[in-house]
Amino acid sequence: MESAADCASHGWSIVTSASTNSQFAGALAGFVFTGIVVLFAMRGARYTHTLAVLAPTFVMLGFDSYIFSHVTGSAGDDLCARVWTDGMFASGMLGVGAAGVVTGACWLLAAHLDNPEQPSGSNTGQESAAAEVGSINLPWLAAIIMYGVTVAIVLLLAMTADHYLRVVTREDDSAWLLAIWSVPALVLMAMIVLALIRRRRGQLPEWREGKGKVFWQRSLRFAVYGMLLYAVITPVVAGLFASASDAWWGSPGPGTIVPTIGIELVVASVLLVALVLAAPPMPVSRTSTGQQPSAVPTQPPRSQAPDRPHPSGQPASTAAGPVLEDEGADAVPTEAGSG
Repeated sequence: MESAADCASHGWSIVTSASTNSQFAGALAGFVFTGIVVLFAMRGARYTHTLAVLAPTFVMLGFDSYIFSHVTGSAGDDLCARVWTDGMFASGMLGVGAAGVVTGACWLLAAHLDNPEQPSGSNTGQESAAAEVGSINLPWLAAIIMYGVTVAIVLLLAMTADHYLRVVTREDDSAWLLAIWSVPALVLMAMIVLALIRRRRGQLPEWREGKGKVFWQRSLRFAVYGMLLYAVITPVVAGLFASASDAWWGSPGPGTIVPTIGIELVVASVLLVALVLAAPPMPVSRTSTGQQPSAVPTQPPRSQAPDRPHPSGQPASTAAGPVLEDEGADAVPTEAGSG
């Protein structure tokens, strides 16, 4: 019988870390459920989109916690390939679920920017300008979180797939390892391209309200339904693989390895990129576009009094009566001289 140490790769075993991952997934699911309950009282398009993202995320994290607990209970299994396969499916679900939580947080940031705090009437224009310049740029913060977390999750999934392949095949030199690490490289290039496109076109109003809006709406639908299918189908596939005979797991072939890595890494990476594409378009502040807000508010022009009809025979200056010379506070009336 192989122990958890015998199923380790480079000193790390998915069996020994499964209990911690199960607790982490369960804690995330609890926070997501609390957020869903709170969002039921909110009204608005962005809150609705946040609910749409968090609902499949909650289902995914709930199933993921159970699969990791199943891996923990399989610590005494003498077939490492079977235990690692269950752990691979659970790892993919945990990565996508964590990305769903981050995307939901970005939607909440966008909803916060849509409803800014109204300044009090005592604040002057200079104070408002200083507050806007000195505040944290939330759109940039959300972008860094989205792209950084996505790349980090894909790298972790690729590392897990690398360990899985070494444990199952007992080979350190394989073309499959190159194929595994090419996935995070492609995702990294995709993140760079998406960041440049959003940087250049995201500031244009016609893009934000035209093609850009249609693009992220379609991406949001694809991400939400894709996450739901991933959360439902992956546990089913994991159960089917776990119920296979011991002879099947004696020497697993490409029929086992390819679907496992494909679901854990490739499909998860596609959903991660879709979640980045489904991120909300952030309202663009003046400081982010390089425009400084005006310190002094523009005053509306004063309405001019209509010309009074003057009697015939009198010049317009005398018929108008006293004329005020507008010289600030020291305005002195001048009497028109008699003819």
